[in-house]
Amino acid sequence: MLRKQQLFIGIDGGGTKCRARLESASGHLLGEALAGPANPATDAEQAIASVLDASRQALAGAGFTESALASCQVVLGLAGVNVPSALAHMEQWSHPFGGMKVTTDLHIACAGAHGGQDGGILITGTGTSAFSTVAGQQHLFSAQGFPLGDRASGAWLGWQAVGATLDVLDGLQPHSGLTQALCRTLAVQSNMDLIACCLPYKAADFAALAPLVLQWQQQEDQAAQRIVQQGLDYVQALLQRLQQTGASRLAMLGGLAPAWRQLLPESLQQQLSPVQSSAEAGAVALARQFFMERSE
Repeated sequence: MLRKQQLFIGIDGGGTKCRARLESASGHLLGEALAGPANPATDAEQAIASVLDASRQALAGAGFTESALASCQVVLGLAGVNVPSALAHMEQWSHPFGGMKVTTDLHIACAGAHGGQDGGILITGTGTSAFSTVAGQQHLFSAQGFPLGDRASGAWLGWQAVGATLDVLDGLQPHSGLTQALCRTLAVQSNMDLIACCLPYKAADFAALAPLVLQWQQQEDQAAQRIVQQGLDYVQALLQRLQQTGASRLAMLGGLAPAWRQLLPESLQQQLSPVQSSAEAGAVALARQFFMERSE
């Protein structure tokens, strides 16, 4: 039975922060909040604490007391819940909400991008992932993580640039504008210098070099063009794979999305839809849908 003051909370939780969005039963935004990390695969107890912190903040900002948690239908879109033990931990949590559903951060991002409707998303930032939801079925591609996957990501672009520069420093290829710029940026002069510099690099460190690749690709540098073309081929393949799942709406998200979008063929650009709203708004849409299903 519908409570007098039914509320909906959408949670977008990741490795560094947790965002909450609070809406009324009629869909009005009541409050938003930001809390700490919420990746249960890394730290399940921290994830729970962050979810509660963000939810309480959002309620308090809208003038509600903590008791209002019991009137909230909540969807948690969290990084890490593709790990079965992390998902089980969250689903077994004795939460204080009126109702709760746990799903992935990709699912809520897709729901936000398409206004709660079916569709597919391609995210290209530090990493790369493609996801679609069609008729209740979810499909996930290219989320293997760096360096196993994440082609066309910022990390991959930077990694490829380092590899191309090592070839130059080994005398296998001539220097180009990109490889010279990378050597200047990292203050290296030899292959041993570059190896020592990059050996401890993680994905984010390689991703910091991605702007160099895109900059020199625009200047028609051959090394940069080769790297970008490989990434572009992969982006197109992922978009086509999403279409094969039956996704009629496609959207591109992430820091590299604008760069890849403008390089796509015009025919494919025209098939892309604008992103309608945020991931946490997508989580609210799913929460409302979940509540309606339970009420039927």
